[in-house]
Amino acid sequence: NAKHICDCGDWLLHRLTGEWATSINFASSKYFYDRDAGGYPESLYDAVDAGDLLEKFPKDVLDLGTVAGELRRDVAEEMGLKAGTPVAVGGVDAHVGALGLGVVEPGKMAIITGSSHVMIGQLNEPIHDPGFWGAYTDAMIPGQYTVEAGQASTGSIVAWFKNQFAGDAAAEAKRRGVDTYDVLTELAHDIPIGSDGLIVLDYFQGNRSPYTDPLARGMMWGLTLSHTPGHVFRAIIEGICYGTENILRTMRGQDFEPRLNVVSGGPAKSDLWMRMHADVSNVPIAFTKVSEGPVLGSAMLAAVGAGIYPDIQTAAANMVHTADTIEPDPERHEEYRFYVERYLEAYPQMKELMHKTVRHEAGDDEAAEAV
Repeated sequence: NAKHICDCGDWLLHRLTGEWATSINFASSKYFYDRDAGGYPESLYDAVDAGDLLEKFPKDVLDLGTVAGELRRDVAEEMGLKAGTPVAVGGVDAHVGALGLGVVEPGKMAIITGSSHVMIGQLNEPIHDPGFWGAYTDAMIPGQYTVEAGQASTGSIVAWFKNQFAGDAAAEAKRRGVDTYDVLTELAHDIPIGSDGLIVLDYFQGNRSPYTDPLARGMMWGLTLSHTPGHVFRAIIEGICYGTENILRTMRGQDFEPRLNVVSGGPAKSDLWMRMHADVSNVPIAFTKVSEGPVLGSAMLAAVGAGIYPDIQTAAANMVHTADTIEPDPERHEEYRFYVERYLEAYPQMKELMHKTVRHEAGDDEAAEAV
C-alpha cells in the first residue's frame, strides 16, 4: 500500500524541497538502473515479483550535483537557513568520498580505509565480474562507469590484535607517552617481507570481495616459536594488503588497471601500511590535503549545484589537492609476489573446512556434514 518507495537520501531531498527525485548514484549502485539500457531492468524486477515497485520509485533520476529544488520555507525556518536555497542531489557516502579524493577520471581508484576497506574505481567502459560490484553507469560522473569492491575486516583486525594481544606494547607505549600503534609499528618495521613465513588471511568477518563468502574465516599459518608480536602485527597488515591485491587482480582480469590509488581514513596515517599497499600492488598511493573525502565531496557537489563550477571534474581540479604520493618499490614488489601467491592458495584449500566449522558452531551439523 506504500505510495512511494525511495532511498533515504531521496526522502531527505523530498523533506527539504517537496520534490520527488532520486540520485542516479542511488539508482545505479543500489537498484540496477542503467541509463545505457534505458533505465531500470523491468525483467529483473518482474522475475522476483517486484515489478510494481518501479511505479513507486521517483520518476526523475538526476546526476550528482544537479539542483532538484529549493529549500522550503518551513524547513528553512527549522534549520536557520535561507528559504529558496538551491538543493543539489547527493549520493552514497563512500562514492561522494571518492569524489572528494579526486577520483573523477578513468584509471583512478579510491581506497577508503577504516575498520574495513572500500575500493571505488572509474572506467571508460563497463566491466562485470562476480568478484566485484558494477559497473554502475553514470553513478558518479556522466559518461563514466564505476566499480566497487571491499574487504570486510581490515583496520578492525589490527585493532583486535592491539586490544587483545599487545599488552606489552601497550605498557611500553604508556611508559614512553606514545600510542600503542607506534610501538607495534616499530616492532614490525625491521621484520623482513613475508614476516618470516607467517601469512594471515583477513577474512575475520567473512569475505566481501572477490569471493562473497560470509562463511569464510580468518587464519594465520606458518607460525613458529621464533615469531614475535612484531611478526604477527606485520603479517596482519601484509595479509590485508594481499587481500587488496587479490581484488585488484580480479579487476585486472577484466582489463581495469588502476594507475593511482587515492587513500583516506585512519590507516592512511600509517606509513608502514601504505608503503606495503604500494609495494604489494605496484600502484602509487596518493594522499589529499583534505583527508575527509565525503565532506569535501559533498562541498564539491554543492559548488556544482550553486553554479560555482560547471561540473564535478572542474570542481575536483580546483578543490582537491594532492599532499603526498608513495611510489612502489619494484624490488620489494617482486619479493612480495611469492607471499601473495601463497595467500591466494590458502582460501581454496581451507574453504570447506571453514564452512563446516562455521555451520557446526551455528548448530547446523547436518549442513556441515553435507559440505
